[in-house]
Amino acid sequence: MNCIILSGIITLALGGLLVPIIQNLFRLSKEWLLNFFMLDFLLAGFFFLYGINHGHPLYPNLFTTDPVSILLTLFVWFTGAVVLITIYHTLKEVDNLAEILGVFAISLSGAVLTLYANNFVSLLVAMELMTIPSYYLIMARLNIITAEAATKYFFNGALSTGFFLLGILVIYAITGTFTFSGVNKFLSSHGLETLFFALGFIAILSAIGFKMSFAPYHFYAPDVYTGAPASVAAYLAGITKSAVAIPVIRIFFEAFQFQKEDWTILLAILAVITMTVGNLLALAQQSVARILAYSSIAHAGYILVGFAAAASSLAITGIVYQAVAYILMKAGAFLIVTLLIYYYGIQTREQLRGFGKVNPFMAFVFTILLLSLAGVPPTAGFIAKVYLFQAAVDAHMAWLAFIGLLNSAFAVAYYLWIIKEMYLEEPRNVAKPSDKSFIVPTAAIGLLAVLTIIFGIWVSPIVQTTQTFTSLFSF
Repeated sequence: MNCIILSGIITLALGGLLVPIIQNLFRLSKEWLLNFFMLDFLLAGFFFLYGINHGHPLYPNLFTTDPVSILLTLFVWFTGAVVLITIYHTLKEVDNLAEILGVFAISLSGAVLTLYANNFVSLLVAMELMTIPSYYLIMARLNIITAEAATKYFFNGALSTGFFLLGILVIYAITGTFTFSGVNKFLSSHGLETLFFALGFIAILSAIGFKMSFAPYHFYAPDVYTGAPASVAAYLAGITKSAVAIPVIRIFFEAFQFQKEDWTILLAILAVITMTVGNLLALAQQSVARILAYSSIAHAGYILVGFAAAASSLAITGIVYQAVAYILMKAGAFLIVTLLIYYYGIQTREQLRGFGKVNPFMAFVFTILLLSLAGVPPTAGFIAKVYLFQAAVDAHMAWLAFIGLLNSAFAVAYYLWIIKEMYLEEPRNVAKPSDKSFIVPTAAIGLLAVLTIIFGIWVSPIVQTTQTFTSLFSF
């Protein structure tokens, strides 16, 4: 791992530890609290940007540094800063706000660290650093709903960790190594016990399924995303899932590359089930947050299309583009829902009626993010689906691309329903709030919407970066 980027990760984590202590020692106001955290994020961002062309590698057997990891680091960091601003403005009346923001910074450092994992053990440690603080984040507003959500997330997280430990134990017993490249080298040159390997593979796939909400491991996700504060759900649904996707690329396209003929059809079936379950259940929801929760499951199915199309070099491009687009559009959409709930008391589609006339700018930002989630051009969500479905066709899985297109059509329906309610109906009992502090987080979320359009038109930075990354794997 690049030593300068590691310095940025440590800066985030130390800021999360020290800023709450400083705030309590000196009795600083909450405005100063936000200032200190933004300074911490800016310093970390400086290290991330400077580390693109500077620094030397550390711990090469545990972490790697490649163009895609650096690219995703910038998106995770920037979106994390927007989430931080929104958490501050929507939870500012909570007594333990300093601790909440500190825990968030620590968890975000784990999300960035996850991007660089090149070893089963380092991946487990990074994911736990990302996941364990999130239990506290879910209970930012302590009540029976958040306690239930945190409990479900905790037990499913523990189950995921258990499956992952079982899987890497089996893989280590077979290969004698934890590194992805070492596993691939062993599997390519030695025979293996198929049933024993299958046990390890299924255990690891199950752990990944819990982390990324693949069906049938998705049952906890809607309750957690809607039970937690929506700003926290933006982090859990938008950032952590995309962070996990990058090391999962290394697992399937490097560690298990030798066995891809055996697992691609399994992942294709999982993709179909996950897309269909997510979209059909989203169609049946009235709560806007719950619609987004189920649509996040559908998007996990889209990213599975890329993993199933492992015979195509476009697959990695599609996965990475989907990860980038997903960070922006899913986090941004959940953050808008946060503002709708906190400032306007809006939770359902019916309550959104006429909102475009109440707050045109917020409604416009939400519309852009929803259109990107639906895969409408010219947005990053559209480009991601083009690459994913083209990869499926190139891998001789045209049937999978066709099912993906059908699911995308289903998804357009419930996104357009929300947009229709905002613009084609008259407002009903929606008053403008006296508190105008929503302007700052709305503007920050607007930057995420702008980026979804920019990278829906200007595709070369992500594509070129991904092509360099793809050259590291054999097809």
